[in-house]
Amino acid sequence: MASNITLSAGVRQNLLSLQNTATLSSLTQNRLATGKKVNSALDNPLNYFTSASLQDRAGDLNTLLDSIGQATQTLKAADQGITSLTTLVQSAKSIATQALQTTKGTVNYTNITGTAALGTDTTKVVSTASLSTAGTVSVQSTTTLTAASLASQVNGDTFTIALNGTSKTYTFNSGSNAGDNFDTLANLQGHVATDFASVATVSAVASNAFTITSLDVTHNATVSQSAALTGNRLAVTTVDATVGDALTVADGTNSHTYYRVAANASGTNGTYVTAANLVTALTASNLDATNGGQGVFSQSSGILTASRADGGTLTFSGDTAVAAGLASANSGTSYTANFNTALSSLTGDVTVQVGSNAVHTITFGTANGQVNTKAELNTLLASFNDATGSVTSAGYFNIAPTSSDNISIGGKAANLTALGVQSGITTPVGTVVTANDTRTSLQTDYNNLLSQIDQLANDSSYNGINLLNGDQLKVVFNGEGTSSLTISGVRFNATGLGLNTISGTGFQDNKVISDKLTAIGTALTTLRTQAGKFGSNLTTVQTRQDFTKNVINNLQSGADALVLADTNEEGANLLALQTRQQLSTTALSLANQAGQAVLRLFG
Repeated sequence: MASNITLSAGVRQNLLSLQNTATLSSLTQNRLATGKKVNSALDNPLNYFTSASLQDRAGDLNTLLDSIGQATQTLKAADQGITSLTTLVQSAKSIATQALQTTKGTVNYTNITGTAALGTDTTKVVSTASLSTAGTVSVQSTTTLTAASLASQVNGDTFTIALNGTSKTYTFNSGSNAGDNFDTLANLQGHVATDFASVATVSAVASNAFTITSLDVTHNATVSQSAALTGNRLAVTTVDATVGDALTVADGTNSHTYYRVAANASGTNGTYVTAANLVTALTASNLDATNGGQGVFSQSSGILTASRADGGTLTFSGDTAVAAGLASANSGTSYTANFNTALSSLTGDVTVQVGSNAVHTITFGTANGQVNTKAELNTLLASFNDATGSVTSAGYFNIAPTSSDNISIGGKAANLTALGVQSGITTPVGTVVTANDTRTSLQTDYNNLLSQIDQLANDSSYNGINLLNGDQLKVVFNGEGTSSLTISGVRFNATGLGLNTISGTGFQDNKVISDKLTAIGTALTTLRTQAGKFGSNLTTVQTRQDFTKNVINNLQSGADALVLADTNEEGANLLALQTRQQLSTTALSLANQAGQAVLRLFG
């Protein structure tokens, strides 16, 4: 039996060395074959299980890496969708802009019209001083008859007076006053007063004299006696009229001249003493509205007011003094439509604003640039550049909108009441009378483009997730799920972008197009902002993707460092072991040869 075999100490030592070498050689060859220095928990429990744990974590992360990669593709699909949507929205903007630049069809909008008719503007002139104290007085013609004695009169003697177309002959007849006969100065005075009452006034100067005063400064009285009258029995003194300053009033058709006199005013003959006399004279003329004209004349405390109801021209001419303080005293000055009853007493403002345009302010008053007549109001309304303003032929305040932009009216309540309008905001309603064909075609193109936006947004999905249709994307970055990023989706169809189709004849209204351009601008801003958000999210995901790759690499490197063999080292070890084995074999051979040498001694 082997146990009964006795080996020498040298052989046993060399044999043990060969066994150890063979064991080490086998271990080294195994490491070279597997590439690992730890192949099981028996080799190195700590390194084996630590490496396995690291490899497991790397494997988990590698699975997540695929998910992260898919999330990246989802974000790229959304980003590409936004880029394409931006192009489509910009095309919509181009279409809307082209429509706005195209002549629109005929569209009528509901007018904003006042309910209070403004009366006709009238001509109004007001004196600046009392007519009872101003102006130069004209002197009327006077004729004074004085009788020193009528005792020597002979029956049949005659006395003739002529004035302003009236001529009368009186006959002296002692003891008779019948008819045109007289026998005393008092009798004669009585006859003259009666016969010339329409053209003159007769007044007693003394018991033996009386005076005939013409009511018309343009005519003088003439007196003649028969040749039979001798001596100074009936003396006559005549003073012709002295015409001072004259006031002429004309309306372009009729004209009248009036003289201010010291006494004996006669409207019929064009003379006056006070403002009341002048008003009477003007009212009696064919300038006055009651006599077929248009003039309206009045006075208060000597202040004359002259107006013309039809707004026509009144001309006041004459020397400065006779105009007695009238604003139009200078010769030839005319006043046309400078007064309106409804507007003359207004002060303060009325404001009109169309959309977000500059506010139009109507300031009532008499200062430069302010309004107190219908003509001035009409001129100011006509200057509006964003609506057609006017005073209608019937006298109503009117704003004719040129679009459906809101119109805001405000201002002093009394002014709004006078115009018959209310404070507040009105949205005009448009009625298309004749549509513009180009705008109609562009509206169709615009609506079709919105359909393409809807379709493109629906097609921007990846792997069943559409961030442009409201879906949500959650990206997990670690195996435990404690590190993640949730990306909220948006609804970027046409409605979600605030872009709605245009119905009816919407593109015929500039405001509708302007509103759409504003909405398009907002949509473009929204797209660009969201593109930035998705870009930031994509950067985050890609950063985490790169980070995870590096972590996996670190885990695998660490795991390998624990179990992988160094092939260079193991190769060198194997070579050394082979050399050792050869040496051990040689030594064992030498040890055996020593025993054989002893045997030869006994041979």
